[in-house]
Amino acid sequence: MTLMHMAASYRHSGELIRLRIIALKDQARSAEPEERRQLEQRIKDLNTLYRETRETAVILERYYDRRYH
Repeated sequence: MTLMHMAASYRHSGELIRLRIIALKDQARSAEPEERRQLEQRIKDLNTLYRETRETAVILERYYDRRYH
């Protein structure tokens, strides 16, 4: 597997995470307070994972670009 294939895989995973975040936000709107708190924590965790996944994809895509630091 090449770095570009790995980057594409990370981008795809990021998109799935983003869609899950959207679904959880919709669910949280109608949830009871305790469930909402749990969903908001899960959303926070997924946002971190989403950001890291996108950053990893960029690093993999630009791995051989000497100007990218």
